[in-house]
Amino acid sequence: MIGALVHNYTLPIPKLQYFGGFLYGTGSKKLNGFGRASYNIYKRRYHIAPALSYITYSQNDYLTEDNTRLFAGIQRWVPSLKLTISDKDPTSTRRFEVQWKTFLLNEGSFDFKTVIATPDTFDVVNVINKHSYINRLSFGISDNRVLFPYSIQLSTDQGKDFVRTGLTAKYYFNYGDNKTGMSARFFAGKFFYLKPKTNTTRFNNERYFLHMSAPKGNDDYTYSDYFIGRNEFEGWHTQQIMERDGFFKVNTDLLNEQVGKTDNWLMSLNLSSGLPDNINPLSVLPIKIPLKIFADIGTYAEAWKNNSASGRFIYDAGIQIPLFASLIDIYIPIIYSKVYSNYYKSTISEKRFLKTISFSINLQRLKVQDVLKGIPL
Repeated sequence: MIGALVHNYTLPIPKLQYFGGFLYGTGSKKLNGFGRASYNIYKRRYHIAPALSYITYSQNDYLTEDNTRLFAGIQRWVPSLKLTISDKDPTSTRRFEVQWKTFLLNEGSFDFKTVIATPDTFDVVNVINKHSYINRLSFGISDNRVLFPYSIQLSTDQGKDFVRTGLTAKYYFNYGDNKTGMSARFFAGKFFYLKPKTNTTRFNNERYFLHMSAPKGNDDYTYSDYFIGRNEFEGWHTQQIMERDGFFKVNTDLLNEQVGKTDNWLMSLNLSSGLPDNINPLSVLPIKIPLKIFADIGTYAEAWKNNSASGRFIYDAGIQIPLFASLIDIYIPIIYSKVYSNYYKSTISEKRFLKTISFSINLQRLKVQDVLKGIPL
């Protein structure tokens, strides 16, 4: 996609900030737009920022029998209001945040119908649009200090039929060499239905369930992350994941009842530790590439039922390669629970090791102070 934008993100920061532009999709031959406007109210100890953003693009395509290519797109409006409160101590880096967002979505999909017209039978494909919304309210506290930075966020998402809540706590333990450390992430979440739980209700809301594995593009129901192949089913694009919920680096995507996916409760702990240069095998390269090891452990409601195939606790661990201060992370699982091992053996017959590797693109971490320190929070 090629395009252009205009903005006024300059210093000193203006009260009214905006950016907007267009992108031309060379595949879809469609013109897409995006933009955001916010108004900043600065006081001595707090900052209020109401905002409105918009984006539209094509995300799926289908080639019909008469060689007509149809495109299904997404339109998203997001009004929001954010309050940031500073600490009383003017030298403190601690911040308190309260934010409300409403995601107004118009998602395109393909509607297939079979038409019987004697003596021929043919399929008719149309693009239909589905309107939905997600209300999100979050509370957070963070301190991006040099030593032992941390953040805690409590978030609640509400849709037509459900409410899902999640507590995410992060802490960074600096090691004595002042170069490496260990990141710890704890997540606990609960899913509630707003109407009686039936098979139909579960099916309609499955994409909103809590998940032990790191969700992929089709699970990003607010369209807040960036994916190379958001809805791809084959190829290396399908190995991109995003940080959410249990954030395991392994998955069971092809199972009807995926391991770790729940409409009840879930808890997990994710650890990632840097390695000193003297034991980092990548340190011999002319380009400095840090190396980390990761480990995840978690449990969820279904694991505590009788005859659970996964056991009460599941885990994975392996090697993490962070690139560009963790704007890109590559995960290579080495060990994992038996339920995952059995799944890979039964579903992947070729290049099994390569297909278990996952990666994430974390453009939301692109903050000047974090990139300079190399400590993403």
